[in-house]
Amino acid sequence: MIDKLSASKLRLAALASSVCLYAIAAPAFAGEEVLYGEASEWVEPASLEAEAASEGPAALIMDWQHRLEDGIVTSYSDTATRIDNPQALMEHGTISLSWLPDKGDLTIHRVEIQRAGESIDVIGQGAEFDVIRREQGLEQRLLDGQLTATLAVPGLQVGDILRVTHSVTIDDQALGDEMQVLQYLWTEPWQVGFARTIVSWPEDEQIYWRAEDHAELGDPISKDGQKRIEVTLPLAEMPEMPYDAPSRFKRAPVLRVGTYADWQELSRTMEPHFTKAAQVEPGSEIAAQARAIMAKTEDSLHRAALATQLVQDEVSYLLNGLDGGNYLPQDADLTWEKRYGDCKAKSVLLHALLSEMGIQSQTVLVKTRGGDAIPELLPVPGNFDHMIVRATIDGKDYWLDGTSAATRLSNMAAVPPFYYALPLTAEGNDLVEMTQRDQPSPTMVMSVVSDYSAGIDLPALFTLEMQFYGAQGAGFRKMADEADEDSLRQVGKSFANSNGGGAVSSVALEYDDEQAVGTLTVTGIANSEFQWKQGRLVVESDMAPNAAFNANRAKPEWREIPVATNGPMRNRIIGELILPDDMTGFVYEGTEKLEANYANTRISGLSGLQGNRFSGEVEIIQNLGEIAPDQLPEVKRAVRRYASEESRLVAPEDVVWRWELDRRELDKRVAPIIAEYGKAIEFAEEDDYTPLTARAGFFNDIYRFEDALADVDVLVEKNTSANVLQWRAGILYSLGRAEDAIADLQSAYDIEPENWTAMQLAEMMAYEGRYDDALELLESLPISDDDSSGYAGTYATVMGLKGDKAAALAALAEETADKPQNADGLNADCWFRGLFNTGLEGALDVCTRAIERANNSAPMLDSRAMVHYRMGNYDAALADLDSALELSPGLSASHYLRGAVRLAMGDKGGREDIEIALRISPELKARYDLHQIKVD
Repeated sequence: MIDKLSASKLRLAALASSVCLYAIAAPAFAGEEVLYGEASEWVEPASLEAEAASEGPAALIMDWQHRLEDGIVTSYSDTATRIDNPQALMEHGTISLSWLPDKGDLTIHRVEIQRAGESIDVIGQGAEFDVIRREQGLEQRLLDGQLTATLAVPGLQVGDILRVTHSVTIDDQALGDEMQVLQYLWTEPWQVGFARTIVSWPEDEQIYWRAEDHAELGDPISKDGQKRIEVTLPLAEMPEMPYDAPSRFKRAPVLRVGTYADWQELSRTMEPHFTKAAQVEPGSEIAAQARAIMAKTEDSLHRAALATQLVQDEVSYLLNGLDGGNYLPQDADLTWEKRYGDCKAKSVLLHALLSEMGIQSQTVLVKTRGGDAIPELLPVPGNFDHMIVRATIDGKDYWLDGTSAATRLSNMAAVPPFYYALPLTAEGNDLVEMTQRDQPSPTMVMSVVSDYSAGIDLPALFTLEMQFYGAQGAGFRKMADEADEDSLRQVGKSFANSNGGGAVSSVALEYDDEQAVGTLTVTGIANSEFQWKQGRLVVESDMAPNAAFNANRAKPEWREIPVATNGPMRNRIIGELILPDDMTGFVYEGTEKLEANYANTRISGLSGLQGNRFSGEVEIIQNLGEIAPDQLPEVKRAVRRYASEESRLVAPEDVVWRWELDRRELDKRVAPIIAEYGKAIEFAEEDDYTPLTARAGFFNDIYRFEDALADVDVLVEKNTSANVLQWRAGILYSLGRAEDAIADLQSAYDIEPENWTAMQLAEMMAYEGRYDDALELLESLPISDDDSSGYAGTYATVMGLKGDKAAALAALAEETADKPQNADGLNADCWFRGLFNTGLEGALDVCTRAIERANNSAPMLDSRAMVHYRMGNYDAALADLDSALELSPGLSASHYLRGAVRLAMGDKGGREDIEIALRISPELKARYDLHQIKVD
């Protein structure tokens, strides 16, 4: 049988399926030599017309013919290919043909080159195939037992036609007189000159056949005591199917022909091999293992779990396919002795153990992919690709897979997603539906604790723990045993990159063999989840997963197609936020108890706020299944009802921002965060600068510019880029080192000559009195339509600083006339008038138009406030600045101007605003002093 591998579409019969490795020298078979001879009389040769051969697709003939007779399947293949180019010569210059020598022969009928109307008989001129044993699956612990005959075609040239005809016979030991053929039916847009498949048999053979409806297969034709089915290829292109249709609606067309009347006959035919292989003597090692398990527990379920664990852990996977091993199982005793086996061998061993313990069990055939289609298929062994064991305990079925991993009592009730199984019984069995049920225990449990003790507008210290149970966690055993510091650092780096920044300070991997759970623990620093929305800091709860159900059955031809649901899966997510001790007034808005049921998905959860801790837990259970078309409207309504439920944690209105804290208090609060950044830097790989970059950004965000500069200096030295140089320029400017900042900006511009970098550089030059240098740089820029507003604002600032306000206003007037609806251009005009105290008449109209057209109006409100300030409208200025800071609380320029306005109104509290502004942006005082906005 095919053991967890799909048969190649081009294989002529499913009997040439996967096989397993046997660790002794294989016996010699009659089929190990390549035979040469004429094709059988039943073959209907295809003709190749000269005119057709010279044009059209390069594949001229693809002819597959199969004969079922007296328990032997003969598969004939005829291909003709035009060698149109050197690539085709490379591809077809060596012929490779495979067969199973323990089941039949490979016979070469023809290797022929057609050139300029002449035929060259390659075999007739003495060429012979070489035979090699080539196993392509050794890295997956597979040995399929095939031999491969190869021939480098002598003299083949571009422009030739290569024609190869051969036959392969299969007389499968396991099937006796039974036979089967599976032939893939190619569909458009496959291009070929002539293609077909023919299956024939004597009239006195009892043969059954079936193909997908798309093939429009007719009845066999009887002639001269023979029956035949012929299919012309390619078939019409397969109809488009919705992506979420059950796999049986999307399966490729295959012609299946065989001698099995029904599933019961197939079950009866296969059963004796597996029953015999599972027989063990009372004094055998297997019997001793069964007694040892029984001594540990009297519970049948626990015994079955221990037996499954024994087979999974003590017997390695090796596919044994030599000497008839495709369908014939290895004896249980031999499997235990050798400690290796494929799915058949492991299932037989597990069946033997269970039988020794008095637990009812059967070996069963399953299909690991597309199993929902099995009832529609012709009963043949080639439909299946895997074997497991069905154990019945207290009237309940348990599906046990010896090739899986980490089966334990807690998870053995899980039903694999195979849909149907065929039990192998002496009386013959029909297909058994593998009825789904909720997974008994989680597959994954994720727990995240985020510590916001320092402040909710600061990064959080986090601890993430992910536990993977059963087969999903089994891979952790090897990882935990082999994990070294470099591997753990790679995990940390990947985690940080996939979670939007932050830094990882430690990674640990553990595996608990008794519980079969692998645990990944990650600690570090994460960006704050709190977002400023409508005047409050909030966390949108992500404890409830997004509801998504986008089944589309709008097309008339799709309306009767069910929707497939994935599964089985059971995950649990646990989250906790530790809030600052000195903050009260948090409010949770949402449903504390969550219950939802839709599309074979069940979600339950609890969320709540207790003291300074917000916690939530949600469990998601998804089951394999389908949704009938007439149920879709109600399912969609249920999904929408669930998706409409919102939940969030809202911070109090009087939240204390980091810029409102004095230096000492802020440093005290952030000390644990800085220490964790240090651990992350130490943990990272030598050339991984992600944690150092994160710490530099954090230092910048808490206004420790000298510390930020020290980190960025390292980045410039070790990992420089235009962005890093721009970043350092900003830090240097905040520290009052304007010339150094200009030098960095110039270097950044030399590396990446971006217009925005040039504009920033020009403005900085102008504020340092280098007007001509700034103008020369601006005049050299290629300005696109997208850059024009920024350019006009920068040009105006340079000209204004130079003393030519008229030229500045003219440039801005031209920009706003050209783009009267552009908020950025209008804001540049408004800002210049206020900052340079010029053109104030009509300025408010420009400013208001900018506010009305902006997506984020905070900068525009700040600009209009500047105009009001210049005009002496302090109340209006204050109102605009309050609005700007409500939208963007950390806008330093608005804090500074609000301080100036409040002081001008006699409110000494304006000093607090000034302090906050200079804490965030120390460079503001010198710049605003230059524009006569003095607060001393």
